[in-house]
Amino acid sequence: MRKSFSSLVVVALVLAGLWAASATLGLTESSSDTEGATTITWDSSFADLDYNLGDTITMTVNWDVDAGVATYDSFVVKRFTPRSKKDPAAGALLSTPNQSGTEVTVEFNFDELHFDKKRNVEIGNAHFKLYLMVDSDGDGEVDELEGYGVNVHVEDPQ
Repeated sequence: MRKSFSSLVVVALVLAGLWAASATLGLTESSSDTEGATTITWDSSFADLDYNLGDTITMTVNWDVDAGVATYDSFVVKRFTPRSKKDPAAGALLSTPNQSGTEVTVEFNFDELHFDKKRNVEIGNAHFKLYLMVDSDGDGEVDELEGYGVNVHVEDPQ
């Protein structure tokens, strides 16, 4: 009995370590864009300067509308960079975007990073698009699909 309890404790600690492998992402910039009578402000740039390769990143992107209407359409990954032939950064979207109100949450990770020789650090960038249906003429009805860039920069110090 004592041996199986010890094994359960070890398994629980290992699983806890796996669940704890998530990145800390900080918002670094918000952007604004005007479409006709409507101005959209959204979270556009994030960074994690102490990222561990393979860790899951959970990112929540918020947007705000000053007047008119903007409704969620989709959130997609465009690409991971740098795209050097020998040493590209790469990653994957790990979850379906979860939208609620004026925010969308997504999980992704990097499974490869580019080594920046000048700075002696591994780096990667993920580029996404937040697509919103926008009321461009201020009449309260959405009439235009617009894409808003969201970028993430990570560094894994050596």
